[in-house]
Amino acid sequence: MKRIGRAHLRPFVEADVTSLLERLALAEVTAAEKAAQLREQLAAAEEELRRLSITRETLLALAAQDDEHDNEPAAEARPGDPARGHEDEPDEPDSPEAPIEVASLPVLRGVRRQAVALLATAQRPMRVRDVVVALGEPDERGKVESMRSRLLRLAADGWLVRCEGGTYALASGVNGHASAWGGGEAPTS
Repeated sequence: MKRIGRAHLRPFVEADVTSLLERLALAEVTAAEKAAQLREQLAAAEEELRRLSITRETLLALAAQDDEHDNEPAAEARPGDPARGHEDEPDEPDSPEAPIEVASLPVLRGVRRQAVALLATAQRPMRVRDVVVALGEPDERGKVESMRSRLLRLAADGWLVRCEGGTYALASGVNGHASAWGGGEAPTS
């Protein structure tokens, strides 16, 4: 058998190294693209975390203010206050297109205030269960049904609108906010 010298094998070895280097370069480009995508996802997640943190801080500050107000003597009760009842309120809230005078709305305290603050910062209408969880309550049937009752009352009082699919959003014109979907009607998508 004839032995092949190293000089004869050199073109084959160089071809294999070139092929390996090309494959390595392709793998590096693929890994760099994946790293860029992951950096974008991380940036988006960090932005969402930042916004949620701000929302939590706002809700905690509102809750602290509520605690301070609960210790103060009650001012003149407005229509719709839980202590006064709802016998003098109209059955139907004003048209969602009409600007709402905040002074004409009932006073908000406690969880009702937190829910309105949360929905004021939301980018889209929220489901009742999502509101409960966002406010730090356990996802239990009793908590969800209690919140559903509060949100229905807030909608009847003019603070919120009930959108398609049972979601809720801040009413147009409340606290200077205008619904992005116009007139209090949410998109169906």
